[in-house]
Amino acid sequence: MLDPQPAQLIPGAHLIGAKLETPCRFTVWWAQPYTSRTGCVTKHRFKACHSTRFETPDTVAAQALVEYLRRRASWWGRASPPHVAAIVNPVSGKGSAQRLMEAQVLPLLRDVAGLRVTVHVTQARMHAAELVRGLNLSCGSSAAEGAAGAAAASGSGAAPPVDLIMFVGGDGTLYEGLQGLFQRPDWEAAVQCPMAAVPCGSGNGLAASAGLWDPVTAVVSVCRGRTEAVDVASVLQPPGNRFYCLLSVVYGSMANLDIGTQHLRWMGELRFHLGGLWEIIRGRLYNCRIFVLPPAGEGAEPLARDGNGTAGTGAASPQAVVITLPQGATEDTAAGGAGGASGAAAASSGKAGGGMHERLLPARQSAGNAGGGAGGHVSDYPAGPPLPLLASLPGLPHPLPDSLDSLPAGWQQLPDSFAILGAYNTQYLALGARANPGGRMGDGAWDVWHMAADGGAHRGKRASGGVRARALKVLLGIEDGGFAKSPGVMRTTKARALMFEQRDSATWTVLDGEEVPNLPLYLEVHQGICRLLVAPLFEELD
Repeated sequence: MLDPQPAQLIPGAHLIGAKLETPCRFTVWWAQPYTSRTGCVTKHRFKACHSTRFETPDTVAAQALVEYLRRRASWWGRASPPHVAAIVNPVSGKGSAQRLMEAQVLPLLRDVAGLRVTVHVTQARMHAAELVRGLNLSCGSSAAEGAAGAAAASGSGAAPPVDLIMFVGGDGTLYEGLQGLFQRPDWEAAVQCPMAAVPCGSGNGLAASAGLWDPVTAVVSVCRGRTEAVDVASVLQPPGNRFYCLLSVVYGSMANLDIGTQHLRWMGELRFHLGGLWEIIRGRLYNCRIFVLPPAGEGAEPLARDGNGTAGTGAASPQAVVITLPQGATEDTAAGGAGGASGAAAASSGKAGGGMHERLLPARQSAGNAGGGAGGHVSDYPAGPPLPLLASLPGLPHPLPDSLDSLPAGWQQLPDSFAILGAYNTQYLALGARANPGGRMGDGAWDVWHMAADGGAHRGKRASGGVRARALKVLLGIEDGGFAKSPGVMRTTKARALMFEQRDSATWTVLDGEEVPNLPLYLEVHQGICRLLVAPLFEELD
């Protein structure tokens, strides 16, 4: 990471800052851009470089020059350094997050760029949510900002408000933090505080989707401070649980290769490829019930398309999708899985700890005070961003109906049997899994990719040779999304809402890499509600 360079002209746009080695000696640091290529995807990365030591007898001048370089390069145009709250998950992925934080991330951000960095290390599941709920955010209440500003001006030593929440771990760490963000009383202001994902987990799909391919590239991106609006989805599950996710909802094979390989976390991203290969060999179809609602004004335009981007037939447009999970299905949770069953399922199974209801609602809030109902209407759930699409229904059907007859006009139904089913907001599920090529994370609609049984009808639980061959094409082409160029491999439908019902006990329903209970699930997308830190050269490819 730290490459001393011979004398050369350093472009100002590449500067990161300077490090004061002693009161009289300093080095200048910059980000050297380079690229790597995965199939058809060019990845823009950075490595940190530094000059030889400069020395001057004037200590005041040395300190002033170092501060000038830092302010010009990495302080987002401000007179004082931004404050970064780093939430580190020490057990994420291969367990290297804390080591990478101390060896690469913190030295560059604090000692070179001169940013204020407060490090918080998680101690248990959902601790990240608790930490985020307790942060003093610059996007929070104006009273808190004013108090913090006055304290800083008076030299009281009080920490300034946080300008960026940086999650050093995997997708699950940011997922937990997202719950805490929306559980804050001031969530409407707090969601404007940018979030950053430093890839240190097994999957790192969100970091990859933002162009943050490695920790150093993520650090350089923090210094540049570019953010983009990102959609977040509310997910409701009866009787009163409300979750938030911004990456994906997966079911069937895609869920099994994640949750079903938790015991192989030590292998890193390789575990997903092995899990995918096993699913192909297994050759199983998974039953569910799913309805979709096209977006307003686009119902006449067929938006479902084959994997090569051509229009399909009988497809739904990008408005609303609904997914529901069956009641009473057995839990086939893997040992060491990320989370566990919650609510009635957890109680009946007698499993201890880690229930999703317990993990995703703050201690002061429960389904009982969310609305007092049984989950049949949006008013039965905790307050949060408005849900106009789901609220427009007479009620949230539980279980989901067998046909469209009882649903309002505009809803469409997808097949009931899939080898692969996933609703994606971002392009990547992991650093090496571009499962949603062409996706846009801020357009207000998620992409529902599905591989149904041949003919679109239920053909039993075993996949045909044709389905297995298509699944193999997905596995071989998922690294760069090349599978989408092959006609007929998968189909995709744009959606702004979801109702889904799981009807198979041999799989899981997974939000952003976290298992949720086997209960009906209702999803609605909030367009561009949060801010996500992205790479300086970030671009969502087609």
